[in-house]
Amino acid sequence: MKKAFYIGYKGRIEAYIYIWFSKLNGLVYVGETNNIVGVIGRGCQHVTHGTGTLFKRLYDKGYDIDEINDFLLLSYPLPREKRFLTEETSYRISVEYLVQKGLVERRRVSSKPYKLLSNVSPGPYTRLKSMQNIAESIINDFIDIYEES
Repeated sequence: MKKAFYIGYKGRIEAYIYIWFSKLNGLVYVGETNNIVGVIGRGCQHVTHGTGTLFKRLYDKGYDIDEINDFLLLSYPLPREKRFLTEETSYRISVEYLVQKGLVERRRVSSKPYKLLSNVSPGPYTRLKSMQNIAESIINDFIDIYEES
């Protein structure tokens, strides 16, 4: 089993990078959370009609979330380190940015095209090798899953 399918509830002792994707529509959305509701609760917030960020991004691009039948949510736990678990988001955003940037670069050579729906500003720690290594691991795992038949 791939580590990306790890979804659990651990309250505030876990932080995540998550990726929504639809192969049929070639859509990808990257996010981060350490919210007490976990990835599943955060995912629910994203798809709430009218107010959810993913819902809005899809709507703005001409998609109806109710007509996308293959949306999947992958979850990547970040290291259990204070810098990822606090309310301060700069470390999580740094990893999120690196993942999104890497996916933009990798889509050029992907066997299955995709569009990124998410956008994020660079975090202040994107030059740290540890952040780059975490992001690269997530990118590689996602690409393996996305390009599976």
